[in-house]
Amino acid sequence: MSYIIGADVGTTNVKAVAFSLEGSILCVHSEEYAMYHPQPDWSEQDPDEILNALIHCLQKVHDDCEPHGALLGISFSAAMHSLIAVDRQGNPLSKSIIWADNRSAQEAEMLRNSPEGERMYHSNGTPIHAMSPACKLLWLRKNEPALYRKTDRFVGIKEYIIFKLTGKFLIDYSIASATGLFNIRTLAWDEPTLAFLQLPVEKLSKPVSAYHTERLGPNNLLGFPASPSLILGASDGCLANLGSGAFVPGTMAVTVGTSGAVRICAPAAYTDDAMRTFCYLLDQHTYVIGGASNNGAVVFQWLKETFFKEIAYEDLFKAADEVAVGCDGLLCLPYWLGERAPLWNSAVRGGFVGLDTNHTTAHFVRAVMEGILLNLFSIGKILTENHPIHTIYANGGFARSETWVQMLADIFGQTVYLNDTVETGSVGAAMVGLKALGYLREYKEIPGFIPVEKIIEPNLERHAAYAELYARFTVWAQEANRLSLPHSSLLSS
Repeated sequence: MSYIIGADVGTTNVKAVAFSLEGSILCVHSEEYAMYHPQPDWSEQDPDEILNALIHCLQKVHDDCEPHGALLGISFSAAMHSLIAVDRQGNPLSKSIIWADNRSAQEAEMLRNSPEGERMYHSNGTPIHAMSPACKLLWLRKNEPALYRKTDRFVGIKEYIIFKLTGKFLIDYSIASATGLFNIRTLAWDEPTLAFLQLPVEKLSKPVSAYHTERLGPNNLLGFPASPSLILGASDGCLANLGSGAFVPGTMAVTVGTSGAVRICAPAAYTDDAMRTFCYLLDQHTYVIGGASNNGAVVFQWLKETFFKEIAYEDLFKAADEVAVGCDGLLCLPYWLGERAPLWNSAVRGGFVGLDTNHTTAHFVRAVMEGILLNLFSIGKILTENHPIHTIYANGGFARSETWVQMLADIFGQTVYLNDTVETGSVGAAMVGLKALGYLREYKEIPGFIPVEKIIEPNLERHAAYAELYARFTVWAQEANRLSLPHSSLLSS
C-alpha cells in the first residue's frame, strides 16, 4: 500500500491529510497559528510559526500512517497574496504580510484608477486591491525604502516553506498568478509591472508548473528516513475548485469559511472590463475565474461572540430557519472588513438596514446568513454573464449548516452538491500530486476523491423572493460603497 499527503497552509491553520490512492482519508492533523495586528489595518503572521506547524503536522501524519505503507509524496496548497522580505540566506526580514492586510489601501486606490493599474489587471489577472502583493510592494517601496533595497527576495509563505524544505526558491504558476506581478497569458513575470515597481526579476522566485517535483534538501527538516517527492501544487482557492469537483464547464464552487469565494474553471484566461473578478491559474491549461469576499463566516462569528455567546450554533441556525425570507425587512450589508469582490473597496463598512422593534435574535442571525450569501451571489452573477452554470459545489465551514446550504441553493436558484469533506484544498493538492507522479492522466479518473454527500435542490418560490431581496441589497450595497469614498469624491459626485 502507498499514500499521498495533501498539505494545506491556510490563513488560520495548517492541515495535513493523508489519502489512499483511491481517495479515502487515512489520517488528518491540523494546527493553528496566530495573526498579529501591530497597527490598524495591518495583518501579519510569523513565517517560522507556520513552518514549524506544518513540519509538526507532516511528522504526525507520517507517523500515524505507518501501517498504510510508503509515502509517495507531499503536495502543497497555500493561501494566496502573502509577502515576506528575506535576506540572501532566506531568513525573514519581515513578517508575512497576508491577504487581510490593508496598509496599502491608498496605493491600491490610486493604482486602480490609473491606466497602469488597468493594464496590470488585464495582463496579470489580479484585481488592484490592498490584498495584492503588487500593492504591498508599492507601500514598502514608499514607506520602508531601506527594507525594500535591502531585501534579497520577496516571497510568499509557500515559497518560504519550499525554500526551507528544498533550498530552492520556486513558485508555482497558481500562486504566482495571484501576486499581480505575473502575466497569466505568457506564464512569466510581467516585465512592465516589474519596471513600474522598480523590482528586478532576480528578487522573485522561479515560476514552475503545479506538477513540478522536488526532493527534501540535505537538512531534511522533516526528519523522514526516506525522501518523498514534494509537489509544488497550487493555491488554496484553485485547489478548492478541483477538490470539490467544480473543474468542468457548467459547475461553480462556492466556499464560505472565514472569508468567502465564488469560482469557476475555464480553458482560457478571462478578465472583466470593470475589473471586478480575478483570473488565476490552476495549471497551464486551466484558469480559475472568480471573486473573493473578505466577509464570510467571520461576520456570523462576530455576531455570535458579541451578542449570543451562550447560544449554540445549532440553536441559532434552527431559530433562523423559522424566519421568512427577507427577515421581515431586516437586511445585512456584511462589509465588516472592507471588501474585495465585487466592490474592491478596503474602506467600505457594513451594517443593518430596516431595523425595528419587532426584530429578534432569529432575525439578526438569518439576516447575517442572507447578507453573506447575497454578497456572494453578486459575484456569481458577474461570472455567469459569460460562463453559464447548472451546478454548484458547496464547501467550507458553512456547509455544516443545512439551513445555510439550502439558502445558497434558493438564492442562486441552482442545484447544490454538498461535498462530504470540508478539506477540499487538501483533496485538490493530493489530486495534483497523483497527476504529477503519473498515477492518473485525467482528474475524472479518480471520482473517489470527490464524493458528494448530499444534493440540495432550490425552492423556486423562495428563489423568486430572493430575487426581489437582491434588488434591494444591490441598492444599499452601492450606497454603502458610495459613502465610503473619500470626501472629495463625494463632493464631486
